[in-house]
Amino acid sequence: MAVLALATTVEAQTSPASNESSTAKAARQYTECMALARSNPEKAIGVAAAWERAGGEEGARHCSAVALLNTGAYEEAARRLESLSATTRRPGKALKAELLAQAGQAWLIAGKTNEALSAQTRALDLAGPRIELLIDRAITRASIGEYWDAIDDLNRAVDQDSSRVDALVFRATAWRKLKNLDLARDDIARAVGLAPDNVDALLERGNISLLRGDTAAAAADWQRIILLDSKSGAAEAARENLAKQETSSKAQ
Repeated sequence: MAVLALATTVEAQTSPASNESSTAKAARQYTECMALARSNPEKAIGVAAAWERAGGEEGARHCSAVALLNTGAYEEAARRLESLSATTRRPGKALKAELLAQAGQAWLIAGKTNEALSAQTRALDLAGPRIELLIDRAITRASIGEYWDAIDDLNRAVDQDSSRVDALVFRATAWRKLKNLDLARDDIARAVGLAPDNVDALLERGNISLLRGDTAAAAADWQRIILLDSKSGAAEAARENLAKQETSSKAQ
């Protein structure tokens, strides 16, 4: 994992015993800085900068990037994550790919889909067809209407793990967007079968049911979402769908 790898980048300058102590200290500082990046990102930026000046190097730089991400400075966070991926001294490709994946997510949140696709594709080139990376790139591709390309990535993800509910839900959505309701129904049936209370799966099944003309089934799924998790994004979308359905019913 990137967290563990970056936590050990501060090199000791003395004996093996000192090296072990330095590594433990770096890991502790990294853990504390990352926790602060989540709870108080503005403060974490200053802490990370001070740590980097004191020799924190890659751990400090990663903490700073995550803190920036959590303040809403998505583009700057993405640039720093890409820079860290390009310059890290850690061996192997896994860490570089993970940092590029994080950069891709930051670029997508910032609305920079070309940059997101570039980072995600480079991550896949480094790490191979890892499921999380494939799903990330599929989401980016779907966000700009490249549904066939998104399905290609999701096919590869599902081929590796047929129990990935999120991949099945995303693929069902892509099929729905392409107006292939039969394949959309098949995927969402598999997803709900694996996770009957997954609110995202239920939301998509309701969307597909509506397009297939089964308004009662759609409403039942959306109402169930609200009962299961009333504060979720899926519940918010379900309420909007129910309101539209009610308005449409009154207009008829």
